[in-house]
Amino acid sequence: MALPLLLLLLSRVLILSPSTARPSPKALNGSAAQTEVVLAVVLPERNLSYPWAWPRVRPALALALEALQPDLQEAGLSVHIVFASSDLNGVCSEEMAVMKAVELKDSQDPDVLLGLSCGDPEFLLGGWNDESWNVPLLTAGFFFKNGLLGSTVFAGGGWPELSNFAPLLRRHFNWTSDPVFAFSSDAFDFRHPDNYPFYASDTMERMDWPLLGPMSLRTAVIYNEPEEAVEFIWAKGPVVYMFGSLEMLQQVMRLAEAENMTNGDYVFFYLDLFEESLKAEGHREAAKPWQSKEGQDGGGLREAFQTVLVITSYALQTREYQRFHSEVLLRAQKDHGVVLNVSLGQNLLAACYHDVLLLYIRALNETLREGGTKRDTSRILEKMKDLKIQGVTGTVSISSENIRKMDFAIWTMADVESGEYQVVGHYVASEKQIQWMGPIHWKKGGPPLDNFSSVSDMNDTSYEDYGPAAAEPMLQQNFCLAPDARHALVWIGRSCICLPRMDAPPSRSLQEAVGSILQRQKAKKDSWGITVQ
Repeated sequence: MALPLLLLLLSRVLILSPSTARPSPKALNGSAAQTEVVLAVVLPERNLSYPWAWPRVRPALALALEALQPDLQEAGLSVHIVFASSDLNGVCSEEMAVMKAVELKDSQDPDVLLGLSCGDPEFLLGGWNDESWNVPLLTAGFFFKNGLLGSTVFAGGGWPELSNFAPLLRRHFNWTSDPVFAFSSDAFDFRHPDNYPFYASDTMERMDWPLLGPMSLRTAVIYNEPEEAVEFIWAKGPVVYMFGSLEMLQQVMRLAEAENMTNGDYVFFYLDLFEESLKAEGHREAAKPWQSKEGQDGGGLREAFQTVLVITSYALQTREYQRFHSEVLLRAQKDHGVVLNVSLGQNLLAACYHDVLLLYIRALNETLREGGTKRDTSRILEKMKDLKIQGVTGTVSISSENIRKMDFAIWTMADVESGEYQVVGHYVASEKQIQWMGPIHWKKGGPPLDNFSSVSDMNDTSYEDYGPAAAEPMLQQNFCLAPDARHALVWIGRSCICLPRMDAPPSRSLQEAVGSILQRQKAKKDSWGITVQ
């Protein structure tokens, strides 16, 4: 297990032989300096499918140091990078990462560490606050409850900002009930790099993810099959956050459409940090996540996806990031001889590391100007929290919990005829505001209501059994709430029927009508029952 291994290695940190380390010191700024800052980096090296692989991050760090050159010269600093690989049998290994970090600590005595995690933060829980380290750890791509430990700074590339974004959306649309969080089981397979954009960071059981203030995770489900998700969502409420692969989302939406849950009574927010669902792939066109890679029609999902909004990192929309992305691709090929995946989102973590290094050096400079040293870790971290700079991912600022504030983009189907998605909203994390850039084409002219008992089946012909007068109040409400004291509600299967209240027993015609509806529901092999309020 990673945790016991970490404790063992930490206890041996001062007795390891320097010959066991595998660093490659190199001064990237190439100038003489009075103070040398040693930056130790532990990342996967060979497996390029990891968004945090060294051939991606090394060009990013070089670009950051080039941008910082005037500041470094003014402060009399040079930055030397020492690198060790966390590869083990072709995958990023937590155990190897910790072992290499300990070796670098012993042989190089770094002033700051970068990377280290392969996605699972469990090993950090066992002793990263050990006094023998006492240096900042700049890491990205995961998040866990109650902030980060000690000197660890979360540089971005994950979903902790959702704890501020989701409540803001709730207030904007006047929703009051808890949203539903539906996690596909593949969202937690962080060991497989192809799933990285989707995993939440850690299991909800262990980390109670995410922190959502007044909202709760009582309405959360981890599902293996799309039927499980649809059943849970149908029962729990109309505002849904979906985590998982695009293929699983498409399966869920296909079933939701069959259950008449895509008529505008529900809204589905799909979390896709790297914009993987919006890129062209196979037969799927760009900005059309409803299409399948195998065939563009996506099984007729275009209409169902009118209720799906995609949430991505806003950084990918900026010219600064796009220029950075192109430069990383060029340098990776030149310096490492590798051709990286050109998908725009695949260099987001490298950009996060670029920006957090900018922030760290600025904070270090201020600390030195005030008479501090490069080992004043707590002082440097406090400076990082106070600073706000512009990086290739936008505004860079750190919360009181050492967590990078990340902007999001809100995508919706802007053209319902072509099914093409566009950005309609920009969540500005530093201001905790949403800047709306276009309309959302809600199917019913407005966002779903969330005074939720269960959504009516508006296409159910059972309304016809009672005539327009009885059905009209229900059609106006859309939910199973009696419009006034003169009406009662009758649940029939998954349909909510609004009828005039009667002092006398129901007539034979009404009994026959209800019986007819029950027979239709039973024929559909649906669970049913009748409740009168």
